[in-house]
Amino acid sequence: MKKFLFYLLQFTWGLPQNLVGLIAFLVMRKTCRHDRFHNAFVTYVQTDKPFGGVSLGIFIFVNADRTGEWLHDTRIHEYGHTIQSIVLGPIWPFVIALPSVIWCNFPPLCRYRKEKDISYYALYCEGWANLWGSRFSGESFVTDEMLHRGRFGKPWKQQDKEQ
Repeated sequence: MKKFLFYLLQFTWGLPQNLVGLIAFLVMRKTCRHDRFHNAFVTYVQTDKPFGGVSLGIFIFVNADRTGEWLHDTRIHEYGHTIQSIVLGPIWPFVIALPSVIWCNFPPLCRYRKEKDISYYALYCEGWANLWGSRFSGESFVTDEMLHRGRFGKPWKQQDKEQ
């Protein structure tokens, strides 16, 4: 029943982002590797660009060249955006996707984060994706970046704050 409700909400309330994701998924269905992560479909995209991952409703696209712990944590993070899609529905592109794309790709913001040593996850929608991705997937992050800076740029555990 939970799975049915998940898909029903994604393809009604979250229809805009899921339609875009479905089209991208169908375009890449024969040229890319795919698997499932909980209720989402993950597509591994071959690219020369410094691409990490993107979520469009239940469709998650990640860099095929990334593996191991990085991939593990990225799938959790992107699944968090999938859950945000259920909650925000048709306003998700404006509240989550647009700020995320700007934060990730706008050169002055990239320089600002680097110069000030500000975590990518300090932005509200990215930290929120980490919290919900971990909560709703039931999986824990493993990379140092996620453990020490993945919760809105702060450590996940109290003892991490003291170190």
